[in-house]
Amino acid sequence: MAVEALKLIREGEEEGRKLIEEAKESAAKLIKDADKEVNRIKEKAREDEKSLAVQISDKYAKEGGEEEKAIMKDTVAEAEKLKTIAESNLDSTVNVVLEKILGLG
Repeated sequence: MAVEALKLIREGEEEGRKLIEEAKESAAKLIKDADKEVNRIKEKAREDEKSLAVQISDKYAKEGGEEEKAIMKDTVAEAEKLKTIAESNLDSTVNVVLEKILGLG
């Protein structure tokens, strides 16, 4: 009977060692899988960050281009206005200069 009990104890210990080894292997696999998942998530975050940066850059470049067009439109309109004023003053200026040259004024 003592031999039977020792045999059962030995088998129990052996089974316990196997279970511990399996648990270690399982834990190692879980850690490895978790590391892979973390790396995958980090890489996706980097890709998303790059994509977002491009989107933001494109958005502000577009807005800047639109603002540039509006400023150019206003500038051209202001230049045309000044040109019209200058042209309308040209006749008066020519008359004043001719009067001064000819001594009429």
